[in-house]
Amino acid sequence: MVRKIASAVIAVSLKMIVAVLVAVMLVQTSQKAYDFGLQIFHPEPVSQQPGKDIIVIVEEKDSDLEVAKRLESKGLILDAYVFFIQAKLYKADLYAGTYTLNTSMTSEEMLKLISEKPVTS
Repeated sequence: MVRKIASAVIAVSLKMIVAVLVAVMLVQTSQKAYDFGLQIFHPEPVSQQPGKDIIVIVEEKDSDLEVAKRLESKGLILDAYVFFIQAKLYKADLYAGTYTLNTSMTSEEMLKLISEKPVTS
């Protein structure tokens, strides 16, 4: 009898622990998804004005993700995947060239600059 009660208490306790863990994971995943979406549609610059100018070279063969990772490695954006998703959502074509970007620019501003076809003379 005592064993049955003990095993029932343990079974209920384990179910409660699993339910709490699932709930915590769900909340954390939801928060991360919300933050990711917020960064995509309302990007924040890495630093405030005046920021720091950084020269970035985009090669003809570079993929959108390679450009995004380069911007992240130079400290211009916080998350390469946010920039990559923005490029896909806005159907931006990134052009080869040398760009002077600033840490006070948002990823959207950088994307707009890099996706404008350069004027050749």
